[in-house]
Amino acid sequence: MTDGGTMVSVIEYADPVVHCPGYLVYDATDCRLAAGGCRMQAGLTADTLKTLAGRMTLKQRVLGVNVDGAKCGIAYDPRGPHREEVLRRFVAFLAGELTTRFSMGCDMGTRFEELDRMAAALGIGSAKTAVRRAQRITEHEFRARMDLLDTRVGLLTLGQRRAGQALAHSALAATAHTGRRDSEVSVALQGFGNLGRAAALALLEAGVRITVVADEYGCAVDPRGLDIARMLTLDQRRPVQSLLAEPMRLPREALLELPADVLVLAAGEDAVTPSQAAVLPVPIVAVGANCGLSPIAEQLLLDRGVVVVPDFIGGIGGSASMEALFGPRATPTAPEVLDTIGAMMRELVGDILCGARDRRVSPRQVAADIAASAIVSPGDKPYGASPYRPSRPAPRGGRGRSVRTPLKSERRPS
Repeated sequence: MTDGGTMVSVIEYADPVVHCPGYLVYDATDCRLAAGGCRMQAGLTADTLKTLAGRMTLKQRVLGVNVDGAKCGIAYDPRGPHREEVLRRFVAFLAGELTTRFSMGCDMGTRFEELDRMAAALGIGSAKTAVRRAQRITEHEFRARMDLLDTRVGLLTLGQRRAGQALAHSALAATAHTGRRDSEVSVALQGFGNLGRAAALALLEAGVRITVVADEYGCAVDPRGLDIARMLTLDQRRPVQSLLAEPMRLPREALLELPADVLVLAAGEDAVTPSQAAVLPVPIVAVGANCGLSPIAEQLLLDRGVVVVPDFIGGIGGSASMEALFGPRATPTAPEVLDTIGAMMRELVGDILCGARDRRVSPRQVAADIAASAIVSPGDKPYGASPYRPSRPAPRGGRGRSVRTPLKSERRPS
């Protein structure tokens, strides 16, 4: 990572009507583009956004894309009576950043569709207009690629699927590392919101058997495999226990007591307590939700020999999808974007787990070392040079085994 321009930058805001504070945090200033989500949360602080922006930089560096991390947010309850007006004023405040450097996605309390709609209504064009400028593409080409996010692929759109696609394939890469084929894998899934449903669909398409799904209300369980296809067609606001008539219904804590080949965490922070981590009956945990495992719980699992895919890898789908969407020279199709995300995750997680095995350190440490050794080129386009995108002609992989010197697969093409 370059030494120049790594200082955190915070832009402060105060809503002129309800007086709640807001912030845009840039974690680094190495690249011409910075990317991150917009959060709406009561009590949100600049310090929280600094942590999240740093996590975004980790994701970009691990992928080898030429993008810095950022995060923005407004300290307002997303269930409050003035939600839309508060969010619209905040987006308007960010207009200058959105047209020059900041590529904004969604986060807790916001949806990308509404952010993009607000940006368009304000004359900004898109919440990701800065990508067009940094990538040096025409408005027509930019729109053609962004429109793919609204394309339905199976039961969900590409935009709805991309994060879950990455999480699912990070879990499958971990099971492949232990020698199992997809069709032999059983999964316990925590969370059946946007991320969990998208991950479930990707796992279903891979032929995986999902035996347990849990939400805040309880668990639906069937050792033969739940009818995920039917569950995905029903209202996601319904408790998972009410989605099917046949499965067993158990308390939500039962999720962490039932055996499976892999546990996928797709909702909330600190999903596994230290006492649960000490006896968790699964050999692999893939974390997609930010801070889905506490450091203590993660270390307890590692000490027991459990393979843990950390949250900034399992939750890397937004960043990976932008490389899959904008990296190719020609506009891809929506299925091609999904295929690319899946292939990138299998290559990346395989790299990390091989490095962890060979160096006898944690997957988190290997991923962090990869990020720390990444070379950024301020004059280059943001997307198109990831060593993990399958269409690149240079050899891929190997970054996890040694990060002291950039490997051939890491070097920018001349």
